[in-house]
Amino acid sequence: MLTDSELLERLHHVLRTSDLDTATPATVRRKMEQDLGIDLSDRKPYIRQQIDLYLESHYTNDNAEGDAEESGNAKVEESVNGGSASKEGDDDQQEEESDAESTKIDSKHKKKGGGFSKPCALSPQLQKFTGESEMARTEVVKKIWAYIKEKDLQNPANKRKILCDEMLHELFRVKSIDMFKMNKALSKHIWPIEEEQVSVKPLAKKKQNKRVKEDEAEQKEKKQKTKSSGFVIPLPMSEALVQFFGTGEIELSRSEVVKRIWEYIKRNDLQDPSDKRRILCDDKLKELFKLDTFIGFTVTKLLSPHFIKQQK
Repeated sequence: MLTDSELLERLHHVLRTSDLDTATPATVRRKMEQDLGIDLSDRKPYIRQQIDLYLESHYTNDNAEGDAEESGNAKVEESVNGGSASKEGDDDQQEEESDAESTKIDSKHKKKGGGFSKPCALSPQLQKFTGESEMARTEVVKKIWAYIKEKDLQNPANKRKILCDEMLHELFRVKSIDMFKMNKALSKHIWPIEEEQVSVKPLAKKKQNKRVKEDEAEQKEKKQKTKSSGFVIPLPMSEALVQFFGTGEIELSRSEVVKRIWEYIKRNDLQDPSDKRRILCDDKLKELFKLDTFIGFTVTKLLSPHFIKQQK
């Protein structure tokens, strides 16, 4: 029987010799099955966890791959007996999606970015940190590590321990975090773009698509002017949004509005217990968004029509 250590050694060999821009967890696992001549379907959660650890160590300049192997060996029992068992259903679904996608990889797909470099949707907190609404998981990890090094947030006595400043605390909700646990914590803020679907009435869907296109054009124009001003400059709000907050304020920054909407959602327990990414609208949110439900990370797009464009 193949031990976890032997499996880990083969996994790192396959990853070292793979193109990370086109590889997926599914293609990596199939390559291992071909090399070893065994079915590894029952080891999906462990393989996915170790791929995440490898990718994180791959994008941290100070830490050699040996650190990832050491951490992987230390967590063998955890990953097999508990650590990732609760997510096995999600892993299976993601692997099935990857199986379908991997057969479609061509030169056009590779140019846009696929595999581990495939763009993902980001949570409001991560959007605030990166200044982007979509980014590849690998690019997110790079950006966070660049920030950690710029701010000198590694514990000098143990560089695997990251000391969270205000920005990182808003993401991870802890004072410090182990570098190998950071990737798991980031998973709560990163989702496949294909899941970005909002339940809307047929008549409202066309209007929303038009608004999304207008918002994308507006975002593109703003990025050409400045990368950060759109998040911090106060903007005039629609009458509906002013009434929703009820504070008398008529101008707020985008980031502040998103923050307050999420505070309202959590305060009123509006996240679906079976899938916390889905928001169940109460009467006030229904009046604001004209929806019964929506996916949490689309809130920025849904808010766009409520910011009044200023006259030049």
